[in-house]
Amino acid sequence: MSKEVRKEAGVGELALFPLGTVLLPGGRLSLQIFEQRYLNLVRSALKNQIEFGIVLLTAGTEVERAGVNTRFAEVGVTAKIVDWDALPNGLLGIVVEGRQRFSITASHQQPDGLWQAEAEFWEPEAYIPLPEDRTDWTALLQQLAEHPHVKRLGVQVETEDASLLSNQLAQLLPIPEQERYDLLTLTDPLDRLDAIHELLSRYEE
Repeated sequence: MSKEVRKEAGVGELALFPLGTVLLPGGRLSLQIFEQRYLNLVRSALKNQIEFGIVLLTAGTEVERAGVNTRFAEVGVTAKIVDWDALPNGLLGIVVEGRQRFSITASHQQPDGLWQAEAEFWEPEAYIPLPEDRTDWTALLQQLAEHPHVKRLGVQVETEDASLLSNQLAQLLPIPEQERYDLLTLTDPLDRLDAIHELLSRYEE
């Protein structure tokens, strides 16, 4: 993954796409779009080459339902559309890649149902070479990247940068979304790798 994704921190507004899945910087997700509010969002993002925010749902559902309140986590990640296609089922399919973390300071829902947020963008993590005693993480990431679904996403695995490698591991490992979110909120890549090690040790017991 190119280093150009590492933007400066700051504040701004962006549209939100609440999901039951966490997106991390350097990770990719495949989404099927059918609600009009998100079709409009995707069209705008493609036309204007802009990113939107993906946040983890903490209450409510991905598909809006009358009388159901939507709540989402405070920290999310901006997403860039890197591929799109019309699916056999007639829906629009897109692949998004996580870029930059942000914290939501305020949010509101538009009349069309789309959520908008005022966000504070986090400082990008500095490049940290992967320590020699942790190179086994590279083999694990490459193994995960061989899964057919991951291959279809076109993930370019990181083997040298502890920040991107730890984020991609957190994205691909089969762990609960709340634990994936906890990894997202860590600000030190080596702490993230330690937390991943603890998670894997726990599941192996």
